[in-house]
Amino acid sequence: MAAKKTSPAVKKALCISINLLPPEYRKKQKDFSWITDRRIIWPTVALIAAIVCVYMLNGFINESLQDLQNEVTRVKAEVERERPLLSKISDLEQKQGVINTKINALKSIQVSKKRWVVLFENISSVLPPNMWLTSINQTGEDNMEMKGMTYDFSEVAEYMVKLEKQASVENVTLVTISTTKVSGEEAYDFTIKVVLKKDLGSEG
Repeated sequence: MAAKKTSPAVKKALCISINLLPPEYRKKQKDFSWITDRRIIWPTVALIAAIVCVYMLNGFINESLQDLQNEVTRVKAEVERERPLLSKISDLEQKQGVINTKINALKSIQVSKKRWVVLFENISSVLPPNMWLTSINQTGEDNMEMKGMTYDFSEVAEYMVKLEKQASVENVTLVTISTTKVSGEEAYDFTIKVVLKKDLGSEG
């Protein structure tokens, strides 16, 4: 039986290569197998994704800040444009305040005038024939002191009772009373306290 011939390729595959060079002269082959290692690929992908996200977020923040700065600039420009109008409004408000103060003062004078007119009408309308007043002093916002004289002692009580019934008077109190001489005749010197009604003169 004839022997089979072995092809050169098979002979080459069956050959064992032995490197007999010393270690310092041997050529090292580079190992790139780490590139396909999952422990390297996935962390690298995650790092790249994080970098991209940070970059996009930074761009969004910068764009938002720029928009806000533009809005602030626009508002400032509008304020400066409307500043003359704001100054006019402020001047008008000040003038209106002065006018309102004057109006309130005039109303107060009007009420006060009516108050005293009503009060003096009430005081004089019930004054007895033998009595006369020597002084009227306002001792408080709603308090008044009246001094007078009379020849008839009973007229003091009569006057106080009638005065207390008047529309302007809240209460009447006798403070002092004493005898005196007027043109050689015996008379009575008295002082009474009058409390006025708080709403006097405020009616329409």
